[in-house]
Amino acid sequence: MESCGFKQAADGMVLVRSFMDGDFRAELTVGKDGEVKGRVIDEFSGEEFDQLRNSNYTGSYVNAVRDAYEKLLLGIARECCEEVTFASDQSNRIAEWILREYGVNPDFPWDDKNNKDYGVFRHQGSRRWFALVMNIKRCLVDKTDSSELVDVMNLKIEDGSAASYRGKQNIYPAWHMNHKTWISVVLDDGLPDDKVKALIRRSFDLTKGKAAVMDEELVRKVLDVALSIPPGKVASYGQIAKIVGKEKNSRMVGRIMSMADRYGDYPCHRVVNSAGRTVPGWPEQRELLEAEGVSFKKNGCVDMDKYRWEK
Repeated sequence: MESCGFKQAADGMVLVRSFMDGDFRAELTVGKDGEVKGRVIDEFSGEEFDQLRNSNYTGSYVNAVRDAYEKLLLGIARECCEEVTFASDQSNRIAEWILREYGVNPDFPWDDKNNKDYGVFRHQGSRRWFALVMNIKRCLVDKTDSSELVDVMNLKIEDGSAASYRGKQNIYPAWHMNHKTWISVVLDDGLPDDKVKALIRRSFDLTKGKAAVMDEELVRKVLDVALSIPPGKVASYGQIAKIVGKEKNSRMVGRIMSMADRYGDYPCHRVVNSAGRTVPGWPEQRELLEAEGVSFKKNGCVDMDKYRWEK
């Protein structure tokens, strides 16, 4: 953060930036708890520009200040921030491992603002959950008075085995799920990755049902389509699924892409999701695409209108 201009302060890190030709200044504070606060000061009066957040003010000048402030914030975000899937470092490491191990990315099925960042990991065929990541208050699982937000992963356990997990570090009865057959694991590095992975493998096995066999002919068809995408263009998982006659199986295409290196050298970096989002935890994908002339929008996604490959 210091490389972006933030300075240490008593209550966290502070950044001050002028905008609109010096008529205003933005003061951003990132507290020690991670909370971000911002205010805009009118340099002429020396007071906070209250009109900024008051919806009753809709004049062109106020709107110009709002637009300039938003542009400033977006610029600071690009300088200082890296888009991640989950809040904790351990959650993101584990999500990358799940993608490598099982070819599965999380989906986010809830629209409610309190649950929209909850990520579900599912089996490719049955769509059953084997893991769920939530960002919740610590007190909800450890029954203390801590209001700290932590990432928690719910995992399946054998029926009747809950007592064997009682008292183990970072493992608790499941939040919002059956305590007899699910546990919650706090992902704050209190439990080493290898132990979390072992629990995930067990949850995966307990929830997979009938094992699915990958169709090798289908794998080859998908990889051949990927090989056809020219440099400077991208295709979505759903687009490839439709081409090979499996229109409703875009996740299957994602799984094949994740294990393509077993079959040879394929340009998997040219395959993104329908919104143009690259694979979480694979920053090289963007670098490879940019080297081919593909540009990205402010939200970090490929401009699909411009770079989508049309077979």
